[in-house]
Amino acid sequence: MSEMFFKLAVAYLAAAFATGSISIADDSEEQSIRETYDAWVEATNEKDIEKWSVFLAENPYFSPADSPPLTNTDEVIAYYKRSFSDPLFSLDCEQEHVEVSKSGEMAWAHGKCNATFTGPDGKKASGSSRWFKVWIRQSDGSWRGRVNTWKNVESP
Repeated sequence: MSEMFFKLAVAYLAAAFATGSISIADDSEEQSIRETYDAWVEATNEKDIEKWSVFLAENPYFSPADSPPLTNTDEVIAYYKRSFSDPLFSLDCEQEHVEVSKSGEMAWAHGKCNATFTGPDGKKASGSSRWFKVWIRQSDGSWRGRVNTWKNVESP
């Protein structure tokens, strides 16, 4: 399901680019999204679910590499609460590319993350992933994550 969603997202972006509905983000829009993403990762590493959850758009769709898709806010928050309960859990992430739609109402980005966590043997483990995210501009001008999908590139 995750791979199919990713392929659909790529096809959508290719069509949007071909029809001219995509424009490269101006520096301030791109910077705002980069700062929002950095704050989201910081809240993740603080394991502060209240602070972290304010970065979610309505009706989020998350497709983690290690579980079925999460299709509502409660499922997404429950998933992250489990991650945050791991004393070794942390992320080191980079948002490599950001692009904003011509309308300025939606943006997408991709990047990579290195995660640290407690492995099945109880010892410190790590893994790397590639991710794709869709951002939605809110009425107050802030950006919130609507879609988040990732795929492991190394086995933990």
